Amino acid sequence: MNVLLWSIIIFISILVHVLFGTVRLTVMVKNKKILTTLIGFFESAIGLTIAITVISRAVREGINIYIILSYAAGFALGLYVGMYISQLISKDILSINIFSKLHSNEIENYLREKGFGVTCYYGSGKDGNIKVLNIICKRNNFTELKSFVKKIDSKVLVTSHHLEGLSGGFIYDIKSRI
Repeated sequence: MNVLLWSIIIFISILVHVLFGTVRLTVMVKNKKILTTLIGFFESAIGLTIAITVISRAVREGINIYIILSYAAGFALGLYVGMYISQLISKDILSINIFSKLHSNEIENYLREKGFGVTCYYGSGKDGNIKVLNIICKRNNFTELKSFVKKIDSKVLVTSHHLEGLSGGFIYDIKSRI
């Protein structure tokens, strides 16, 4: 019973520790200094407590496979839950560029029908002029957008990058103006 209780404690502790670390990274990338510092404080306190507990128990009682497995399972689940929470709190906005040699008009019309705002401009490359489609949307709409585009042109080039400091304009799936 003692091993089971300690396995559960280790599992929950490492899950919370890794979850905090994953969320801290998301907050840190967004340059939220105070929140990052607070999360880091609790993350390190939990991590140090876990390390001391696991090492002292291993010295006293020997290495136990159940403790190792609960630590590993807590770590893995902490990563998963942390990534899920990071995705929920992250309001990443992407700028997406679409390059299609033959189907840019079709893609443009299709995306507009689906509710995406599309800005078009022309560029020139090695093979001549090309119409570039630019869409601003949330990160979680990117996969949907890419699948729409790939249905029309399987050889399309789709690029994306994160936007910071966005102000004004139309963004797909965001009700209010930013």
